[in-house]
Amino acid sequence: MEKFESLSLDYFGEIVIKKSLIHEAGFGSRAIPTYVGEWIISNFVKDKQELNKTSREKIANFISAYAPAKGEKENLKNRLFEQDEIKLLDNFSVYVNLVKGDRFLNIPFLDESSAFVSPQIVETNEMLLSSGLWGVGTLFYIPPGDENPKGQIWMKEFKPFQLANVDISYFCETRSQFSTDEWIELIVSSMGFNHNLYSDRQKILLISRLLPMVEPRYNLVEPAPKGTGKSFVFDNMSRYVAVRSGSISPAVLFFNDTRKTPGLITRYDCVVIDEAQKVKTDSSGELTALLKSYLESGKFGRGSAGSITSEGGIALLANIDIDENRLPVNNEIGLFRTFPNFLRETAFIDRLQGLLPGWELPRITKNTPSNSYGFKGDIFGEILHSLRSDVSFRDYVKTNMELDQCDDMRDNKSIEAGTSGLLKIIFPNKNPKEEEFYKYCVNPALELRQRVRDELCKIDREYFPKNLKSKYPDSFQVNHILPIYYDIDTDGKKNTLAIPKSEKDSVDVFIDDPLKVNRKPKDTVLRIKEGAKGYSYKNLFYPYLKEAKNIKLIDPYIRNEYQIKNFIAFCEILTPPEGNISISLSTKFGDKYQKEDLEQKFKELQKDLLVHGIMFSYSFDDSAHDRYIESDNGWRISLGRGLDIFQKPESNYGLGEFDQKKRKCRRTDINYRRMG
Repeated sequence: MEKFESLSLDYFGEIVIKKSLIHEAGFGSRAIPTYVGEWIISNFVKDKQELNKTSREKIANFISAYAPAKGEKENLKNRLFEQDEIKLLDNFSVYVNLVKGDRFLNIPFLDESSAFVSPQIVETNEMLLSSGLWGVGTLFYIPPGDENPKGQIWMKEFKPFQLANVDISYFCETRSQFSTDEWIELIVSSMGFNHNLYSDRQKILLISRLLPMVEPRYNLVEPAPKGTGKSFVFDNMSRYVAVRSGSISPAVLFFNDTRKTPGLITRYDCVVIDEAQKVKTDSSGELTALLKSYLESGKFGRGSAGSITSEGGIALLANIDIDENRLPVNNEIGLFRTFPNFLRETAFIDRLQGLLPGWELPRITKNTPSNSYGFKGDIFGEILHSLRSDVSFRDYVKTNMELDQCDDMRDNKSIEAGTSGLLKIIFPNKNPKEEEFYKYCVNPALELRQRVRDELCKIDREYFPKNLKSKYPDSFQVNHILPIYYDIDTDGKKNTLAIPKSEKDSVDVFIDDPLKVNRKPKDTVLRIKEGAKGYSYKNLFYPYLKEAKNIKLIDPYIRNEYQIKNFIAFCEILTPPEGNISISLSTKFGDKYQKEDLEQKFKELQKDLLVHGIMFSYSFDDSAHDRYIESDNGWRISLGRGLDIFQKPESNYGLGEFDQKKRKCRRTDINYRRMG
């Protein structure tokens, strides 16, 4: 017996169990979660923590009597039809239909959703109304009659499986009796995994799967190859988790306006969408809109429900392909590129707190299940649920966490939430050493959010690559490679751009000498740092436009006075070849008054430019989003900030008013790519 096992028996006694018993008990193909199976076992092995012949027989008899195989469903229904009473172990739940003015019992094993349950049973077992409750129900059947035109199953009695008392204060205080390594081993074993098969980093990744269960509204995505145990934790750890796959509708997830019943997100701590890479949803786009609204604010409205709030989190589990190095095949162009459209929107992805690299975890084998002691599944799930509402952990994080280069509010809040969740699990006594706090809580949470940010950068040029750093950077932060945006052709091929190898390579530029106006154009990326000087429209764009006769500029933000002056400065660098040069501008306007003002100014500009051999045309496009320059000499220049690359002058009177090279720049990327 390892030290963490003996400590767990000494301090936690009846709420720990030998995790291998669940595999020895012979539940067969019964669809019973691990936490229910361990409850059954604990009722027959008591303090012996071993299965003998007698206990095996008792368990087998219990399963045979109350948990029949799925193929016996029709037999049980026939017994009810013949007026027999039956006793059934199932995950019962109750929903209230206000339109019909009644309550209905859901019996999953019998595929029954309109059974009757007495008010007394509901009052005694309130969890039937929320996440549902496992237990043994005594059922009988009322055939059709004058007062009951349809037959109906009734629940006569209900015996829920009982939890041992959970003293959260004692749980948190007792953490101090374990070293950090011993405590992590206990947690991993409680999750059902053999801690000896996982590295220290992999153990933290495993524990990170618990974040949506222990931290309110923590939304996690885990892309991984098949067979790494993604859904095992969620299926078997807690009654407060719902796992769904296939088709997901707004009615199921948020609110059923027909039945007037709340959806899964309001009834569970965490809703898991399994195999998210092929999940189907409604074609109206309503689910996407509801998800974005809920993930942002924690509330939503649908139909007659008005405004509904919830603290439930969402976990997306997706199967991905990996290469011979066990890396995702789409890692370079973006893991979300193969997801359904509604999960590919950057506005949705940005609202995820973490991306867990499931490809770093090994496949499940016969040696994967834990052979050690750990908390009973129902107890551990209850502990996680109880810790969700403790705001003192978030206060601790706000007081003690220091981040660098993390001004974005979503980044900051996401790391804060992940750190709080890991603190609850690994240091529930809130007494880590500073280095431990960063190693086991802050840095893993930061990595989870960094990976979300990286994926955003790969699929939308509006998101700029940025390395998030903590006070004590780990190897991931030190060696992190900044991603870059890829244009994907309709045939699926990527148009590659120059990629910085690491943060130390992220110097001002990635071209030979941006100050040489006569340099030879080539495919490359120009990365300008915040506050950098020495850049002008002439040394940035002239080498790529000097032979062009037709130029198109797409920039939605040429409408304020200083932006119009930027456009005029851009026109000044153009040297018409023999004949005239044409330039077209596509932009946006804020309202009809701004449109009228812009049209007046653009018409005045047209007359002046024509004198200098430049034919100027303009149009307004409300759908414009990207910013770029295209020319008939074959170049496309993608502009991260459009022409708005210079900082606001510090004074109304200073150098830089006429010489752009003396002005400070804003942080931006400019991508030069030859077309065709």
